Order: sequence, then C-alpha cells, then structure tokens
Amino acid sequence: MNSFIHRTDAIILGLILFVAMILMFIAGKVIGARWNKERPELKGGVNTLFGALFGLSGLILAFTFGMSNTRLQRVRTVVEDEANEIGTAIHRSDLYPDTVRDGFRADFKDYLEAVIAYYENPTNLERRRVAKDNALKARDRLWSRAAQQSKVLPSIIPSQQMIPALNGMFDIAQTREIVLKARIPDLVLHMLFVCLLAGCFVAGYTSYTFDYRDWIIVGGFVLVTAMVVYTTIDLSRPLRGLIQDDAGQEALREMRHMFAH
Repeated sequence: MNSFIHRTDAIILGLILFVAMILMFIAGKVIGARWNKERPELKGGVNTLFGALFGLSGLILAFTFGMSNTRLQRVRTVVEDEANEIGTAIHRSDLYPDTVRDGFRADFKDYLEAVIAYYENPTNLERRRVAKDNALKARDRLWSRAAQQSKVLPSIIPSQQMIPALNGMFDIAQTREIVLKARIPDLVLHMLFVCLLAGCFVAGYTSYTFDYRDWIIVGGFVLVTAMVVYTTIDLSRPLRGLIQDDAGQEALREMRHMFAH
C-alpha cells in the first residue's frame, strides 16, 4: 500500500511535523489561558501527563530509529550480495566455448542494466516496473540457455558451475524484493506523531508564564525533535533519501566494464 507517509519525502514530513508541533503548542497555550484564569496553580496530574507523553514519544522514537537502522543494514547487505552473485555468474560464463559464452554475456548485460535501472529509480514506479520486466526476461533467457547447455555433453561440467550461480543470483533478487517492500509500519509513525503533538499541546496548556524569550527554547526543542524524526525516517529509505550507502550500487555500475571486451 503506497500510503501518504510512504510516498512523501522525509524532509516534507519533518517540515509538517515542525509546523504542527508549533501550532499545537500555540493551541494549548491559548486554551490553557482561557480555561485556567481561575486556576493559576499548576496541577500535578497535568505535569505528570506531560512527562509521560514525552517519555512515551522518546520510547517510540528509539524503537523507530532501531527499525530504520536495521532496514538500512538489510538493504545494504542485499545490494552487496546481489552484486557479488551477479559478478560470480558472469565469470562462470567464461567456462563455456566462445559462441555460447557470448550469448550468456549478452543476456547478463541486459540483466545487469535492468538491475541497475531498478535501483536507480526508487520512486519512479513506471521505470521500476519496466526494469523489473526486463530483468525477468533476461533471467528467463539465461535459465533457458543454461538448461539447454546442461544437456550438451561438452557443456555439462560448465553447466554444473553455472546453474548454482544462476540460482544464487535469482534467489538474491527475490530477497531484494522482499526487503525493499518491508518498511516501518505507518501505525508506528502515526503513534509517534500523535504523541509528539499531544505533548506539545500539554506543554502549551501548562505554560502559565510565557514570554517571547521562551520561544527560543520552544523553537529549538521543536526543531531538534523534527530533525531527529526526519533523520529516523530518511534512514529507513536508503535508496531514496539523503542518507545513502551506495557502495553496492557503485559495484553494480562498475561491473559494466566486464562487457567492454
């Protein structure tokens, strides 16, 4: 499901949260000023709720950051493993006679270009779909070629090396699909935003004495909170965010030189 949170850039979500937290603080202050005219003394229960809300927000934020970091590591590992599996399979094509080898390498080149295009278009669904279709077509050609060669007496031994390499390459592609579809559940982010906004409302509600100098503290707190949330969300999007580790993708692009000769 391509939800609003999933399709919206992390920087936009961070800005929305920043503005919403400021507005909720102002709303809490306005309502508190009207309701507490006859109650100048701060209620302990409200203070306890205020602390509990921000404590709960911190707990959810820590949990979300851990999920984001885990997803970053999983995506990084999958990309690196896929580059290794493709490189191994390409090298195995050298075990065949030149005429068969050239056919394998042509299909491997198409497959590699499709995988690179898939990784380079994380938000363009149409280009990603085309890249996936091209990869599937190249995969079918590679498997048909390997199956055919496994029945030819001179190619039996090379095929015994090629078929496991192709299986590994296809398996890691399936793993990649599963890993990229997994993401932080929207409900977790919704809970985080609600807790932060509720905390800001209570903070404004309990601010009996407040002048313009206090806005420096409030603005700083809200800014830092929004930045941490932005970093957490961006961390969970290693293919489309600012926080990227593209060593695996760079390894895939460097493999193009294998077809230069």
